[in-house]
Amino acid sequence: MNRERFNFNNIENSEYEETKEKEFIEKIEKAPLSSDFKIDLLLLVFDRKKATFLGDICGVESEEQKQKLIKEFSEELNILTNLLDELSLSYKIIRDVEGRNDTIGFSVVVAKEIENLNKIEEAVKNDNNMDMGMMFGYPRTAVEAYGTQDALDLETDLPEEYADLRKEGMLPFLKFAPSKLHWKEELKWARDNKKIIEEKSPNTIDQAIEEMEEYLNNLEKERMDKSAVKSNIFL
Repeated sequence: MNRERFNFNNIENSEYEETKEKEFIEKIEKAPLSSDFKIDLLLLVFDRKKATFLGDICGVESEEQKQKLIKEFSEELNILTNLLDELSLSYKIIRDVEGRNDTIGFSVVVAKEIENLNKIEEAVKNDNNMDMGMMFGYPRTAVEAYGTQDALDLETDLPEEYADLRKEGMLPFLKFAPSKLHWKEELKWARDNKKIIEEKSPNTIDQAIEEMEEYLNNLEKERMDKSAVKSNIFL
């Protein structure tokens, strides 16, 4: 399929580009999708990424839950692919909605250029973390540290910094593990991404922070409940 090429960072034809940009943002904002998907698509559109990987997955404990998830994920995938078609973005469904190893999920790779789509598809198939990380736009130092002792767990290793980042609304932009040696520079890269989304799509920022806080609050509640159960065992 021939797709219209666009570049919102090009100064030429500024009036046309501004109109096109607003149309893209509006379509992404209105889509009933998670803020994670929207942020990744916006960063792709604004050339902060060469490609992105979008998907959802959940463990299955019963046939009833399985059928429910298949229905929900099928609807989510349909909404996503319809949006990608509207945005004229190239994409490939890597995993259609299906059960695999007691999970239900789907995954899609997306790019603006066919060449990059082919590269990210190959990287995902080969589980090439370096190529994937670089195409997702992550800082090279973080990509090189990924999966090694040089990777940083912000919540565990820097709890005060993590708390500040949460208050700052930065957590939706930290879906990668910073490196121990270069985390400050890598955080600057993440802040630059947040600044772009704040300027272009404040509604997406609001949605992202709300969803992140809901997730963290639920996680903290689960931890407290488990802690209470353990305490009762020893009473």
